[in-house]
Amino acid sequence: MRQSLLYMRMLLAMAAAVAVGACASMGRPEGGPRDTEPPVFVKSNPPQGALNVDRNKITLTFDENVTVNDIMTKVVVSPAQRNMPNITATGRNVNVELRDTMLPNTTYTIDFSDAIKDLNEGNELDGFAYAFSTGPQIDTLQISGMVFQASNLEPAQGMLVGVYSNLSDTAITTLPFERITKTNQLGQFTLRNLKEGTYRIYALTDNNRDYHWDRSEDVAFYDVTIT
Repeated sequence: MRQSLLYMRMLLAMAAAVAVGACASMGRPEGGPRDTEPPVFVKSNPPQGALNVDRNKITLTFDENVTVNDIMTKVVVSPAQRNMPNITATGRNVNVELRDTMLPNTTYTIDFSDAIKDLNEGNELDGFAYAFSTGPQIDTLQISGMVFQASNLEPAQGMLVGVYSNLSDTAITTLPFERITKTNQLGQFTLRNLKEGTYRIYALTDNNRDYHWDRSEDVAFYDVTIT
């Protein structure tokens, strides 16, 4: 009788242990769906499109913690800067300090391409740009297009694209571009915040970051002017 009772207690204990384990397994919290959305721009100081800006420090705020990757290769500023801006990410903010002397009555564009990502999942905010003017008006025209490699017609990624209002054929060899951007992974580009006028447009590898063509660099050009 005692052996039988002991055996039943052991079975009951084992059953209880299984039940407790099952309950613990069933009660395990789920992590929820994976975040697949890029960060959303919320505000900036100075505001997007601000006029008469007289400061060289900008703060951009997003709806979640962000990081900025490949700053040297992806982020470009128009007008072209001799000194690379200081760009950092802290929490939900991206801080930009322009280190060149600010030009009067000029529209500035900071083109981030796909450099801004959310911190946790790495979702890219593609095609984001911020603009302001140091004068009483802001230029708003733009040119979009694609660049392909002539050898295989594949998209040319990371090419510097720029324009000249000086229509001389020699401008590209001596003068820095007036407005610049870079192609994305699909070879696509958008030159933003242009003044009214007529332009020649080029694309370069620009290995030495002088914003004009040197003979060692690959070059592409559109054979008609754009007005």
